[in-house]
Amino acid sequence: MTVASQPPRIRLAALAGAADADIDAVETALLLATLQRPRRSIEPHLAHLAALAAEVAEAGTAMAMGAEGRALALATVLADRHGFGGDDSESCGATLIDLLRDRHGTPEAVGLLWLAVARRAGWRAEALAFPVHLLVRVEDESGGRVIVDPFAGGAAFDAPAMRAQLKAVCGAAAELEPGHHASLGARQLLIRLENASKLSLLRAGQVEAALAVVEGVLLFAPDQASLWREAGMMHMRLDHMGEAVAALEQFVVRTGNPQARARTQALLAELKGRM
Repeated sequence: MTVASQPPRIRLAALAGAADADIDAVETALLLATLQRPRRSIEPHLAHLAALAAEVAEAGTAMAMGAEGRALALATVLADRHGFGGDDSESCGATLIDLLRDRHGTPEAVGLLWLAVARRAGWRAEALAFPVHLLVRVEDESGGRVIVDPFAGGAAFDAPAMRAQLKAVCGAAAELEPGHHASLGARQLLIRLENASKLSLLRAGQVEAALAVVEGVLLFAPDQASLWREAGMMHMRLDHMGEAVAALEQFVVRTGNPQARARTQALLAELKGRM
């Protein structure tokens, strides 16, 4: 059996020991989306992304090839020509497959689309660790850079705009930090994407589906202690006591927070007493 023909869960679990640089974020995002859609192949979606990247590369040849020109090519093809954009509604699907189908998605899904298409066009692009929503930095061959907001159709986003949005969302005391310009690794980018999906499902009261999202992430990021605790608490809500204990025990082993470990050990003792 080839890697491409293996079930998504096996392919995701195989990434648990992979270096972050060896993880293809967009392919992994598609695999995660197919966990909710059994027997769906990711190949048509990869072909769709490749076609979009070819359009972007072609558009880029007709424009100045500096960072601003590359950002304009992305906006022209993705936002203007194909209508990919952001959607704040509660009904908005958060997976990359939802976005490719409906043309609207969360900031994380739209940002990942821009990132994937830029890189498949052969350009350097990075997702930033800006906490409000996903921003993408596009770079040219000479090192010129521009930060854009894919959720807003590719609007340029300089430091004053980032600071203003940070304060608007996080409060007047919030300040822009150097880490907000740092590049997100593949795992952290995927965790942000799946967190948006999880929160949307929880707001809709779909705890079991939200749990499936968390457990999907744990396949390739088992060292994320907080996700084991989230999984345990959701299992408790669903009255899956054995699974709750197993997940919380993983949290106890993996957490570096002594207070959280002690509280969880007390909870585990209570759960085991009930069982």
